[in-house]
Amino acid sequence: MEATQEASILATIRSLPTNYRAQGRREEAEEVQNALEEAGKRSSVDCITVVGLLHDLVVTYLKRGRWKAAEDLGKIVVESRTSLFGEEHPSTVTAMGNLASAHWGQGHWSDAAALGSRVVETRKKLLGEEHPRTLTSMTNLASIYSSQGRWEAAEELEIQVLEAKRRTLGEEHPSTLSSMGNLATIYGNLGRYSEAEDLGKQVIKVSSEVLGASHESTITRESNLASIYRDQGRLDDAEALELKVMEARTASQGPDHPLTLTAMANLASTYRDQCRWADAAGLEKQVVETSRRTLGNDHPQTLMSLCNLSLTYRGLGLLTDAEDLGMEAWTTMKEGLGEQDPLTLIAMSNLALTYHSQGRLNDAESLTLEALDKMQNTLGSDHPHTLSAMANLVSIYESQGRWEAAEQLNEQVVRRRRSTLGDQHPHTRASMEDLLRIYRVNVADGVT
Repeated sequence: MEATQEASILATIRSLPTNYRAQGRREEAEEVQNALEEAGKRSSVDCITVVGLLHDLVVTYLKRGRWKAAEDLGKIVVESRTSLFGEEHPSTVTAMGNLASAHWGQGHWSDAAALGSRVVETRKKLLGEEHPRTLTSMTNLASIYSSQGRWEAAEELEIQVLEAKRRTLGEEHPSTLSSMGNLATIYGNLGRYSEAEDLGKQVIKVSSEVLGASHESTITRESNLASIYRDQGRLDDAEALELKVMEARTASQGPDHPLTLTAMANLASTYRDQCRWADAAGLEKQVVETSRRTLGNDHPQTLMSLCNLSLTYRGLGLLTDAEDLGMEAWTTMKEGLGEQDPLTLIAMSNLALTYHSQGRLNDAESLTLEALDKMQNTLGSDHPHTLSAMANLVSIYESQGRWEAAEQLNEQVVRRRRSTLGDQHPHTRASMEDLLRIYRVNVADGVT
């Protein structure tokens, strides 16, 4: 590489602390400045060393869930390594994989999928289809597809990964078990509950034998199986397993650990489905209080706990409290995560549901339409969140007595859910049943 190109890269990097400070991002400015000072302490400082230190900082950001910081710095690392080594150099491909993860964490799933696909294809070409790094990148891409609601594409990838791991690592290897668990989750999201349950139970059995019943991986797989039970409406089975998971995580991680809080939130979700609103509220209040104290008011897990408690308050008929919490979550997410972030859009849609329950139908319609428009632009028309927002809008139209509009919109929901989830998925069946009810109303009213 020419010296002028290296000088240009270093100039860009050295300007980062100043640029970050100008944006009010003092913590990131200091962290990059520290990396530059660390490079300066070495006997010989070159462009490759400096970029390597920034790459390490990106990895740290990813581990801490600081997605925006990882994304911004990750772009610079990818550009720098592409200039230094070329697009197909292993160091460049690693940086691309990290940037794809940052895109995923930011909810920028189209960018994540595009970059993740490049990483997969490049690693297949350079390392082979069954190299561990290739399989890891395929698993990451399957996770991105799942986030996009592209369950069949995720399934196809995960099956390839699982078959390769069974051949190269064996049935009982922890990495093989992880892929089996991922595939079970995908089956559940596709509504193929029998396959999901069978595979989930198999994973738990082998994991218990190989890793131990109290191993974190085993507990995680039990939590996933509980979710499959809940999605099937087998709420007693879900509750029993979620209680076990919550107790295990409390014992191993402590009552304040994020994994323990997630287990509590999952159990509360089952209580909601059982209409045990007081039990759900009791747990969710604990989750909110602990999350605020240990993670901070702006942390995504804290904000989602506010959304969950808002849902429960709505079930209890505490609509003012539900609105206050929902508004706090949505406002904070807009400021911290951005208006287009998937979590922000979920909070927005949930607040609209509260307006609906309050009888504020115009407000509910306006907010749902806004959320739906943003979901279609950022997530796509067939994403589960988008289709849920459409179904919510159908319900609002019904409450407004706008049965023709409800019929036209619900026909779209049914068509898209049948295409993406299949005829037997509970969401598809619920939409089909609602559409039949709308048809009966419109026939009775003489609408053709």
